Amino acid sequence: MAYQDEHYLGAGGRAQKTMDRFDPLLVCLHDSLSEYKQNHDHKNAKSFEGLVNSVAALLDANLTKTEQILAADVLISLVQQAEQDLRVSLSAKLAVREDLPETLLHYLAYGDIDIAEHVLKYSPLLDDKDLIYVAHSKGADHWCAIAQRTNISKNIISTLIDKKHANTCLALLENNTVQLTNDALRAMNPIVIEDSNLAQSYIAYDTLPTDLAISIYWHVTVALRSFIAKTHNVKDDALNKALEDCVQDFTDTVLSQTSRPSPLMDEVAQCYASQGKISEKFMIDVLRRRQGRFFMALFAKQTGLSHDVMSDIMRQKGGQGMAVACRAIHISKEGFVSLFLLSRAVSTAIDPVVGEELKMAIRYYDGLTHKMAKDILTNSIAK
Repeated sequence: MAYQDEHYLGAGGRAQKTMDRFDPLLVCLHDSLSEYKQNHDHKNAKSFEGLVNSVAALLDANLTKTEQILAADVLISLVQQAEQDLRVSLSAKLAVREDLPETLLHYLAYGDIDIAEHVLKYSPLLDDKDLIYVAHSKGADHWCAIAQRTNISKNIISTLIDKKHANTCLALLENNTVQLTNDALRAMNPIVIEDSNLAQSYIAYDTLPTDLAISIYWHVTVALRSFIAKTHNVKDDALNKALEDCVQDFTDTVLSQTSRPSPLMDEVAQCYASQGKISEKFMIDVLRRRQGRFFMALFAKQTGLSHDVMSDIMRQKGGQGMAVACRAIHISKEGFVSLFLLSRAVSTAIDPVVGEELKMAIRYYDGLTHKMAKDILTNSIAK
């Protein structure tokens, strides 16, 4: 639509309909912006519409290449200087146009999220190369906006999932215009495990494979577990395998003095305890995998000790506390030695066990009976 069309006269009708030149377009835009600023406090819809029409007139006019470049510079300057509400409104109006100058398009798409959001969501002019560049150069708000676009490609989906950002993944799951592949859902799986808020949408995804649903079974709420079991008709052997896989995921760095088991670790430990599966060998294997916090949860279930007491015992020089606890729950001498050495190895700020200390610990263990250890554990250590 050319500038002489009556719809684009702008505020006050200042421009002449017979003129179809670039300079009057700029004058009209300037006047419309001035009127908008004067009426801004009153939220004058007419003045804003006049400004939008002036912007549209500048884009719709039959301009030379040089004038098009200058027009883009003028509009970029306008957006840069505008207050936030005007920046957002202009961006929303420009986002759906199919004739934005490239410099203006890129300025909006690569800008702050207040002006980039609508363009990233709706502009038909952005190709995969543009979107991937924005994803790599900008932050989470930009990723989420791109994830809401219509019919985004597999390459874009993969790029966004690689950001490992829960809200971006949520936007992809809730985008009804794309169909996530099994590979995409599998890549999203570790992010879901780390963010329980994402799990509900992930589990409810209509093409989620059963093996992926089972893989997060122990990482979600009881209600969502029930949903998984019902929706995917999960059998007990599959759940037991999922539990084993969950335990394998309990990796720790070296424990600090403030390290404590997570609620999930405590829950899994309770599950193993209720099934009578917390064996001496199992606890030793857990420590060999350097899963110190999970060991704390398991040992606490067996002994009734608190996490704080468990932390002290694992860091204690001399091994008396570990000896008492092990004797009280019928851990063998060989098992005690392994647990003593391994538990110290995963604790920070503690010197390695030396030969003389180990001899003393073994002598202390040998000097205890089960009854003596049980009494000490109940009346002293556990308090």
